[in-house]
Formats: sequence, C-alpha cells, structure tokens
Amino acid sequence: MSKFNDIQLNKRMVIALMQDCHANIQKAECNVYAFLENPVGVGDHPNIMETIQGQLDVISQNKDRLNVLESTFHEF
Repeated sequence: MSKFNDIQLNKRMVIALMQDCHANIQKAECNVYAFLENPVGVGDHPNIMETIQGQLDVISQNKDRLNVLESTFHEF
C-alpha cells in the first residue's frame, strides 16, 4: 500500500489540487518557451501573441489557485 493512501482524504484532495496546479503551470511554461523559441514551427496558431497570452493566463490562474490553497488550506 502506498504512503499516499495513509493520508486523510481531505489532505489528499488538497495535495492533488496543488499538484494539478504545478503540472498546469509547467505545461503552460513549456508551451510559452516552445512558441518563443520556434514561432514559425507552430502553424496551427496563426496569432502567436494571443496564444502566448492564453498560456500566460493559465500560469497566472494556477499560481492564484496555489496561493489560495496554501493560504486557506495550509492546515491540511
């Protein structure tokens, strides 16, 4: 049995939400770097700036969620 299964459900949910935020941030950062490094190779995104802004919004939204989780549910 994994160590994760020994943790209370409410704490597991908070951990899972935080991990999801971290993963979403990392994915969006990778996308931004890909667009910045090779904008020509992304043919299905005709408006690169708008696409990058969308990924920055994903980063911002998930950082905000992390802040809420850490400040509100720190006891878990």
